[in-house]
Amino acid sequence: MINIDLINNGVSREEKQNKMKLKTTKKQIRENTGDNLYSVGYCELQHLLRYENPFAYSSGVNGWACDYYELSVDGQRVIISTGYQPIGKSIDYKTVKGFNETVRDYQQAWKHCTKEQTKKLLNSFLRTLINNN
Repeated sequence: MINIDLINNGVSREEKQNKMKLKTTKKQIRENTGDNLYSVGYCELQHLLRYENPFAYSSGVNGWACDYYELSVDGQRVIISTGYQPIGKSIDYKTVKGFNETVRDYQQAWKHCTKEQTKKLLNSFLRTLINNN
């Protein structure tokens, strides 16, 4: 039986624990990620990353700077940094906007756009990143 904590708006402790992020530095991420580190501005991929959870975040003197998502496609690891001060290779704005709007349109047209459908589009986006860089 799952114990629901009413203080957390009905989210179980198990669900909350699965969404915890590690605090890290940008330097640590750069040193440990290799070539597949990409930078995206705040909320530019919100629809595409809807079902993904960041594994870490960085902060600076002004507070939160960015989140880091570890994703993989075809056996290759990709790290996407998204936030106010993300790090990594910049991604063409048209590519980001095109994929994010496609997912948004699917999610609006079909209220029950599944996690699997979104994951397929995310994988297509990741392949585009890997092939273009």
